[in-house]
Amino acid sequence: MKQRYGLGRKSLTPYHAPWFASVAWGALLCAAYPLLILTPLVALAILSPSPNHARSVEIGVDCAVVAFTILAWQFVIAARLRWVEGPFGLDVVLRFHRTMALVAMALLCIHALLIASGESWGLLTRWRVRWPIWAGRLALLLLFAHVAMALCRRVMRLRYETWRRVHNGTAFLVLGLPFLHSLARGHDFESKTAKLVWTSLPLIALSAWFYGRVVRKWFLKRKSYRIVSIASEAPRVWTLTLESPRNRRLDYAPGQFQFLRPHTSLILAEEHPFSIASSPSSDGRISLTIKECGDFTSTISRLKSGDLAAVHGPFGRFSHAFHPNGDNLVFVAAGIGITPLMSMLRYMRDRAEPRRVLLIYANRCIADIVFRKELELIESSGFPALKTFYILSQPPADWAGPTGRLDTDYLRSLCDGFSDKTFYICCPPLMASALVHGLRKAGVGPERIHADYFGL
Repeated sequence: MKQRYGLGRKSLTPYHAPWFASVAWGALLCAAYPLLILTPLVALAILSPSPNHARSVEIGVDCAVVAFTILAWQFVIAARLRWVEGPFGLDVVLRFHRTMALVAMALLCIHALLIASGESWGLLTRWRVRWPIWAGRLALLLLFAHVAMALCRRVMRLRYETWRRVHNGTAFLVLGLPFLHSLARGHDFESKTAKLVWTSLPLIALSAWFYGRVVRKWFLKRKSYRIVSIASEAPRVWTLTLESPRNRRLDYAPGQFQFLRPHTSLILAEEHPFSIASSPSSDGRISLTIKECGDFTSTISRLKSGDLAAVHGPFGRFSHAFHPNGDNLVFVAAGIGITPLMSMLRYMRDRAEPRRVLLIYANRCIADIVFRKELELIESSGFPALKTFYILSQPPADWAGPTGRLDTDYLRSLCDGFSDKTFYICCPPLMASALVHGLRKAGVGPERIHADYFGL
């Protein structure tokens, strides 16, 4: 029992975040982004000082330059570069990625309207026009579809794997068609220097894509982790234990996640994110607890000891290690959302941290509760000072614990109020959003609410 749950481990040293996770580095990136977006506009204005456009057309061209620059840097933002993600968390970076896609789309719409009003509305309405006009039209339509699919994927019930393939494929068209349109239509690229500045933008995008899809993939495959064991935790829930290759220990904070790509023909050759369930340790092993809920995860049980897998990470800032001042913590989990919270509890146990933790764990039935025995052992050990409430929405007749659906009022009654408590919430998106909104409405400051959203 001790070996399974790690109760015999020595205390760990405190987690120290890498330099690129610092607030100062994040502030520098925030300051650099608008400069990077506006630099091509300024450079082209200097290199082509007399465009001979009407004022409305000139503003329209400027909107297009900024929009295209945003689209090019989108490839860098989405490349999962740790020095970009570190200060914010990958979820925040990807939300910013979606927001800037909307900004680019709006700027391109303004561009089309201003150009048409200054030259001819036929540029938008006529069927028979030159191919560069059709390239611009198609690019705008594809960008609309691109953004709509990203924002409404769950509403459209589009599989993640299908969406990701379509999203990655159309991204090149969304960037390539405006580039061809601009070279054929633009009168601001007559000088070689201006063309060089403009061409550097798709080159930056392609470099980011090539690194993320080819170079990093090759490197990670050479440094693959080995699956040591696979164990059943609950119905359709499995824990994979992976051992790192020599000299490549994963340095992570409890609660972070990583991407996994197994190298075996028995499972889909795709990359998916999973929270790390284990506590950071010196033995170089990590454990991932995964629920079967999709085409990829439904094949997890086919993996076997000795199989290899690429591991990319860690990512995210959903960890008490990034917010060390909170001593009165409330963990709220639903279903497999217990995974990152379990990593934090194991870390506190291993370091014998005495802080108070209230765990509120919602499930449908008893069989769905993951890690129940280990949670009881942690609670009895006193490190941390853990108290657990199991809430069942479909309880058996002899269940004496809390029942029903968890909402803000229910949470308040279990917590005995929200004063001086810091909340870590890992639930399905709708449930997590409702709880966060309820806490904010109840006066809990955003600095005391940390949420990790996952999809079912």
